[in-house]
Amino acid sequence: MNSLWPIAAGMAPCLLALAAGQWQARGWRARCAQLQAAQRDTEMRLDFIAHHDSLTGLPNRLQFQMQLEHGVAYARRHESLLAVLFVDIDHFKTINDTLGHDAGDQVLVQFAQRLRQCVREVDTVARQGGDEFIILLTELRNGADAQQVAEKIMKAIGEPFLIKAQPMMVAASIGVAVCPDDDEDIEALIEKAYLAMYAVKQRGKGASLRFLPSMQAKAYSALILETALRHAHEHHEFILTYQPKLDLRRQQITGVKALLRWKHPELGLVMPLDFLPVLEQSALILPVGAWVMTTAMAQARQWLDRGLALTVAVHLSPRQFFHKEIVQVYAAALEKAGLPGRCIELDIPEAVLIDRSQGAEELLQQFKQLGVRIAVSDFGTGYASLNYLRRYSVDLVKIDKSFIDDLSRGGAMVRAIIEMAHSLGMRVIAAGVETGEQLVQLSAMGCDEVFGFCLSAPVSPQEVEALLAGRRQRLAAPIS
Repeated sequence: MNSLWPIAAGMAPCLLALAAGQWQARGWRARCAQLQAAQRDTEMRLDFIAHHDSLTGLPNRLQFQMQLEHGVAYARRHESLLAVLFVDIDHFKTINDTLGHDAGDQVLVQFAQRLRQCVREVDTVARQGGDEFIILLTELRNGADAQQVAEKIMKAIGEPFLIKAQPMMVAASIGVAVCPDDDEDIEALIEKAYLAMYAVKQRGKGASLRFLPSMQAKAYSALILETALRHAHEHHEFILTYQPKLDLRRQQITGVKALLRWKHPELGLVMPLDFLPVLEQSALILPVGAWVMTTAMAQARQWLDRGLALTVAVHLSPRQFFHKEIVQVYAAALEKAGLPGRCIELDIPEAVLIDRSQGAEELLQQFKQLGVRIAVSDFGTGYASLNYLRRYSVDLVKIDKSFIDDLSRGGAMVRAIIEMAHSLGMRVIAAGVETGEQLVQLSAMGCDEVFGFCLSAPVSPQEVEALLAGRRQRLAAPIS
């Protein structure tokens, strides 16, 4: 036994080395397994990042297109239907400009959550980019199923959002395209859903529409028109005309409304209804609106230098009104023109104040500090009450032309608006007055100002001055 001890003792280092090698090999294998697992995790994270939106966690455009390809292939094999819904948040830029990008991000995250709650597990909700989302609905029985989901979404987002611990209303426009009814090409389906959404925007937003072939023709026409309008702006084809406003109590022209006109070199004078809707929907409204503002202010300055203290009313579209630097731009333009703020009257559509009351209130207060008068136009076509408008410190209420056209039946409502506005310290202007009979009725009701073809069509600055001179002569003539 003792003779074996030296042998065992000699083998011990070898055995220890072998055991250590085994442990080392096991350690390396474990380490390799860890590295492989970490690599797989990294690859999965990178794959997720490549195919998902970092803010909302939704699939991105690339992932959606892959899902849509699979969906179309499945629909062909099984002769089933699928639908693409293009969803765009209304006035999202306004949220960013007035409440900040943090608030905008909160809206996007909560909006994404509500969209996911409105669809099934087999459906796909993706973020297309910005404030645009896109949804794939598969295995549908008919096109009406897609419309029902759109209505479900509208109801879900109609509930207040909690943004920065404050409730806020958010609206959206939804376009729907169905495969194979509308198209089977994936790019065409997305485009047609977008065109349907765009048609909703054109009609007033906050609704859903199924794609119609006529939408494609209209969108193409709008694109051509927008290009022509850009050319018109660059080549100084726009002009301003001015429609006089009559103070009924003083029987004097005390102001004018600045109206944009397009003097086309071949077509002649293009009517506003033929181009203004497209212009106001495009980004081009910002530079054109700035030109209208500076031109109107320069004209008001010229009249003031000639002793004509005329207030010039300038319309602001929703896109202009909520531009982040709109107040600073107006302040700089007033200073450059050397014009008192009281010479400018801003026409704000009633719908703007209803849609974005939180941001609108602060903006209007800043405008009031410049001394400009605030008028709410199209009053009566929305849901605002006069008491609701009082909190904005509105100076004037413009009754919509549709009420004036039907004075025989709607006179009681017009009279009520005038009386309530006066009780709240607001003046009332009647828009689109066309007959002497309407003029007499409005005067009897106590309306403060009117404008329309009964007084004058929109005319050049020189014709405004001629009208003023002629009216002074008539008023100065002795009564026989």
